[in-house]
Amino acid sequence: MSNFIFTKEQLEWIEALESGEYKQCREALWDSINKGFCCLGLACKLNGVAVDSHDFVSECYDQTLDATLETRDVMNKLHLRNEDGESERSDQMSLVALNDLEDKTFSEIAAILRESPEQYFSQGAES
Repeated sequence: MSNFIFTKEQLEWIEALESGEYKQCREALWDSINKGFCCLGLACKLNGVAVDSHDFVSECYDQTLDATLETRDVMNKLHLRNEDGESERSDQMSLVALNDLEDKTFSEIAAILRESPEQYFSQGAES
């Protein structure tokens, strides 16, 4: 059992992933056609980045995430290890890969974050 204490922002994101309120998309922060988010796009949306005001459907993550300081700020605010949500362990897939390549649902991604927070977050709340 982990002693990790989630920050308010981390918990809000995980709970939004679990809520069933948001549509999921693949290979983009935001899909304007289907009105869905990837897991990292939802993190941006929850933290004030208007990803849904742009059409990111044809852009890859590297171009999209590197394109704005706003998205990097969100990843830093969440204390993600990097902009792709890579795991600390090389044998675990990044959040981008879980969302896009493994077709994990938001609920499954949330469960992974709850089970192994230290692998994806560089820190949590101060205890």
